Order: sequence, then structure tokens, then C-alpha cells
Amino acid sequence: MSKLAAARAGQQTATGRLGATQLTWLLLSMVGMFPLAAMAALALIVLVIIILLSGSQMTSYSPDPESTLGPGAGGSVLTELAGGDGRGRFDPSGVPDADLVAPIEAAAGECDLLTPVILAAQIEYASDFDADKEGQEGRKGLSQLTPEVFAQYGEDDDDSGEASALDPEDSIHAHARWFCHLAEETQRMLDDRKVVGDHLTLTLMAWDQGTAAVEAQGGMPVILLDSYPFRVRGLFAGYTVGGTDTSTASPTPSASPTPSVPSRGGVNKRVAPGNDGTLTGSTFDAMFPGRNAFYTYAGLTDAMATFPAFATTGDERTRKRELAAFLANVDHETEGLAHVDEIDRAAWGTYCDGGRPYGCPAGRTAYHGRGPLQLSWNYNYQAAGDALGVDLLGNPDLVATDPAVAWRTALWFWMTQSGAGTTTPHAAITGGAGFGGTVRSINGALECGGGNPGQVRDRVDAYRRFTEALGVDPGDEGTLSC
Repeated sequence: MSKLAAARAGQQTATGRLGATQLTWLLLSMVGMFPLAAMAALALIVLVIIILLSGSQMTSYSPDPESTLGPGAGGSVLTELAGGDGRGRFDPSGVPDADLVAPIEAAAGECDLLTPVILAAQIEYASDFDADKEGQEGRKGLSQLTPEVFAQYGEDDDDSGEASALDPEDSIHAHARWFCHLAEETQRMLDDRKVVGDHLTLTLMAWDQGTAAVEAQGGMPVILLDSYPFRVRGLFAGYTVGGTDTSTASPTPSASPTPSVPSRGGVNKRVAPGNDGTLTGSTFDAMFPGRNAFYTYAGLTDAMATFPAFATTGDERTRKRELAAFLANVDHETEGLAHVDEIDRAAWGTYCDGGRPYGCPAGRTAYHGRGPLQLSWNYNYQAAGDALGVDLLGNPDLVATDPAVAWRTALWFWMTQSGAGTTTPHAAITGGAGFGGTVRSINGALECGGGNPGQVRDRVDAYRRFTEALGVDPGDEGTLSC
């Protein structure tokens, strides 16, 4: 063997030995690192599972326009951790001035989205309840509204003779009106699918930045915990019974169990009627879990103020029955307040009585059913408009665009019209004819006397649910049907 061949053979032997050594160390290293690699892989798998199960709720909102409780049906984890939706039972002890509690509670009824908890938290953030505070850009008072906003939404709510941003009650009510205006605007954006986020967060964003900025950003697709909405949410606990309890339920102490209302979806919802038997916002929400956002609790209470005899006539049992009877018929007519306009569009052209001297100025199809009791026919729009001081004959769409007008038309019929019966629904309940009498006034022979027993049964079932929710018996069985 030559020297060259011998050198090559030695080199190959040495290389073979080095490769074996490296391979051995590599195997040992891999074995040693296996637990760490396994742990890393497991962590990655768990993270992927969490993201899939949460629907990415940790980082973004669902664009569900119907939700007011956070993204999707279940809400956002971070939203709840940040303070919830402000719908827990109000704890007035958090308000430093007891004289402000009543105005806060009253103003919070301006619209469904606003609550005393939200209102108090915003005031704390704005002024720390300093009614004399004067801030930048001419902002004054508890809510630190700009002069332009207060000029538009401020009123003399305390009857002092002038509207002033430095007057606590005027400031609080102006705050509520402005908030509810923003709520309407952000709801419109949600309905038009221009933004994503839950309704409260978007409204608080609009309060802080303006509606144009909210739309330009597309809402809040990524949760920003240092933003105004979440800073305000962080104050909710101070005004909520139970502190950190952010539940959307509104518990009311009671000696007996709170009744449940089987909804149209088959889910039992816990409700709490008012101590005097009146309808509370939480009871209303539980009665109509699938309601269209158009049908607001504030719109209903405004309409009730227009007809003060409604649900206030007779003894407590009669008052509760009338409230339940009205809402039961509303439930049937709108399928749980889900529909504003009559769903059978083919029938829209059948409600114009051309023999009336005023005709159908808005068009032959303009007088179809709308609102809680599905007001229909040109003569009913004419009569209701005359009674309420609104041009419903010329602009029937007001019943589908103004919640207060919609509810007022329903109560107008309930309180003043006999319809297909011989008495008004109000008189039927207060006079002893019972729930069946209300059905006869609303739909007469179309349902009563065997006309459509299934429809009557649906109304009666709703009436039973709602009387149970209000804590009253439905009355004599013989008076329930027609």
C-alpha cells in the first residue's frame, strides 16, 4: 500500500470514528431534550384548542348586531373580566351624594342600553361626582358634556327655570339623552354591518371618540383594555350589588321563589316583577328574549304615561292581569316582538279602504300591520294619528321607526277601540270579561267561536306565562278563551 493510500485509509478510519461519536452525542441530546419538546408541543396544542373553543373571543368581537351582552351569545371573556355589561342590580351606596341617586335611576330609563350602573360609572370617570367641575373645551358639570352637546340635549329637568350643565339633575338627564342618541347611531351601524363589537362597547367608544371615528375604525375588532369603554367598565363593580358580580340578572329579594317564564324558544328565564306589580326592565327582557331591538322598554313606559289608566285601574290583581293580557296579545301578534312589519307582504295591499274621503295618500300598500299590535288599515292609521297628534295617515312608517309611537298606537287601540268586539280590551279585563274578551276585540270571528282555536290557544298560553311572571292568577278559566 502506498503512503497516499495509507493516509487515505487512516483519514477514513478517523472520520468514521468521529461520525459515530457525533451520532452518539446527538442521540443522547435528543433523548435529553424530549421532555422539553413534548411540553412545548403540548402547550401549542392546548393554545390551539382554547382559540378554537373560544371562537377567538380573547382578541376580537363577533359582529352579532343583536347582542348587547358581548360578542356572540356567550359574551366576551375579557369583556366580563373588565366589568361586564352594567346590567347587574344597582347599588346606590356607591354614589357619594344620595340626592343624585333618584335622578340617575330616572335618567337611566331613557333607553334600554343605559342602566344606573353605567351612568354612575361614566359620571365617576368624567368628574368624580364634582358637579362644579369645569374642564377643557368648555365642558362643565357631572358629565362633562361639551357646550354643543348640552345645548342640544340639556333641558330644565329640575324645573329651576333654566337648563344648566352645572345643575346636577340637568346634567344627568342630558347625559342620558346623549348616550341614548349614540346608542341609536351605533345600533344602526351594527344593523348595517359597518362595525363589529358589542353594543355597549361601541356606544362608549362613540361617547369618547364620536360616531364617525367608530365607523371609520370598523368598531372594535380587537379588544383594547386601556380604552375608555373598558376603563368605564372597570368602575361598574362599585355600583353593582355584589361588587364584582357582573351577571346580567337583576335579583330582587323575595320571600318566595322568583317565577320563571318559558320563552318561545323553550328556555326558562328567571324574572323579577316590581314590588308593586309593575313591569320592570328585567321582566320585560325575560318575557321577550328574542325581541327586535326596535321594541324598547323605554318606548313602552313612555306610551304607558300617555294612557295613565292602563294597568292602573282596579285592584292589584286586575292591574297585573291587564298588563299580562296586553303583553300576551303583543307576543302573539309579533311572535315575541320579533317582527315590526307584517311578515305576509302579499297582504300589504289589502288594507286600503278607498271609500274613505282621505283615501290612502301614502300608497295602497302603506297601511299594512306594524308595531306591537300590528296596526293596519288606513282608517286606523288616520284615527290613531288624530288621537296621538301624529300624521300617521301621511307617514305610516312612523309606527315602524319610532318605538314610542309604535307602543302608543298599540295602547291607543287597547284603551279606546272595540275592534271586532263590543268593548275595548281595557274594559274587557277591568270589567270582568277576562282575557277572552281582549282576543275578541282584537281579532273577533277570525279566531273566536272556533274560527282559529290554535291562534287563541297561543294567546292564552302567553297570557298564562305572563301572569305567572307577574305573580297573579290568570282568572276564571271560563273567561280565558273566546
